[in-house]
Amino acid sequence: MVVLHWTTTRHGQPPTWRRAHATTVMNPQPGTSPPVRSCLLWIIPPFPRTRPRTGPLAENAEDEARFLVHSFCEVVQHGRVWTTEVTVQEMRAETVTYSDTAGEFTHAGLYYSLEGFSPGNSAPMSLEELPNRHQHPLVLPEHETDNTEYRQRTKRARLIAELPRPHIFRGQLWGPVGARAFYSIYVSQRWTYNPFTENGMWVLQDGRPWEVIIGERVKGEG
Repeated sequence: MVVLHWTTTRHGQPPTWRRAHATTVMNPQPGTSPPVRSCLLWIIPPFPRTRPRTGPLAENAEDEARFLVHSFCEVVQHGRVWTTEVTVQEMRAETVTYSDTAGEFTHAGLYYSLEGFSPGNSAPMSLEELPNRHQHPLVLPEHETDNTEYRQRTKRARLIAELPRPHIFRGQLWGPVGARAFYSIYVSQRWTYNPFTENGMWVLQDGRPWEVIIGERVKGEG
C-alpha cells in the first residue's frame, strides 16, 4: 500500500508536517508494468478566496495566483514501513477572459480539465466593474427562489445592462506549472425582464476546447 501525504503553503513557506495534513491512498493503474500508482487530489489554495484575484481591486494578485504543494509517500510492504523524500510542485492560476462586445450575456462559466485526467472543473467568471455582492448569486440546497431574490437578480441584470461595453468576464483555472489544460466558456443570459430572451452558448476554438500550458499567460478570447 502507498499513502500520499500532502499539504499546501504559500510560495516560499516551508510545510509543517507535525500539524494536520491530508492523506490519500494511491491506487495501482491497470495495464502498467512495473505498476504505476496515482490518485486525484482536490486542492484548496492556502489563502482566503474572498478578495478578487484580478482587476484593479486585487491585492497581492501575483502572490495569490500561485502556491506550493508538498508531498511524500508512506510505503507499506511485506511488514515494513518507510517514507520517501518530500517533493514540491508549484501550482499556478491562469486568467481567462471573455469579451462580450454586444453586452448581451449576464453570466459566464469556465470549464476545464488537465491533460490525462477525465474529471473536469467548473468556476464562475466575474464581470469587471460589477459590485462584488452582485457577482455570483448563492446556490443553496433545497431552496426555491423567492420574490426578494427575484428582485435582486433582476437588479443585477439591470446593472449589467448599464455597464460600458464591452463587458469583460474573467475566470481562473488552476494546475501544476507545465501541465496542459483544456477549457471552454459557457455564456448565458438569465434573470432578465423578458424570460423568452434568455439563452446561452459555448465559446470554443473551431469547435474544440481552448488549450493552454499552465504558467503561460492566457490572452482574452471572444
